[in-house]
Amino acid sequence: MATDVTKVHVPNPPKVKGVIHWAPLGTTLPTTASEALAAAFKSLGGISDAGVTKTQGRDVTKVKDYGGDVIATPQSDYSNTFKVTFVESTNLEVLKAVFGSGNVTETANGFIVDENSDPLPKSVFVTDHLLGADGLRRQIAAIAQPTSVGDVVYVHNDIVKYEVTFEAFPFVADGKKFNVREITEFGVSGS
Repeated sequence: MATDVTKVHVPNPPKVKGVIHWAPLGTTLPTTASEALAAAFKSLGGISDAGVTKTQGRDVTKVKDYGGDVIATPQSDYSNTFKVTFVESTNLEVLKAVFGSGNVTETANGFIVDENSDPLPKSVFVTDHLLGADGLRRQIAAIAQPTSVGDVVYVHNDIVKYEVTFEAFPFVADGKKFNVREITEFGVSGS
């Protein structure tokens, strides 16, 4: 059977600034891919050309019978993570997401970042992607927390960037449980 090329899409960043937005827990979640986000959402600016990596993990235990055949695979763990590299290292919202809002202080001439062992707060994260000329895909993590920040390199031939992994936690909306909800729409504008 041949591939239906009308169902193949290359994701691109939206024409407006920002692929990833975040907001405090409890912020009203979008219900479509095209609606404007609630005012509480803040853009986390530009990201690297690696885009957004979403990983769904399922750990199972292989149970075998006496003959060595796998007869069951009970699931012992499930996780959803997002990994992204933020390229705007002086974006105040990025710094708050990476280091925690309470650890970033805006000053008259810039900001102060206090790096410490405090757990990073949970927030709402939304990613937006264009699919072709008229499609949009929105990924919603109603409860997510940064769990890993990669090495930050200061070198003359590259920019300062933050590679961050976010863990998405279970949430219930409309009677359905999800860690990440993806909404895809076609026939809509992505500008």
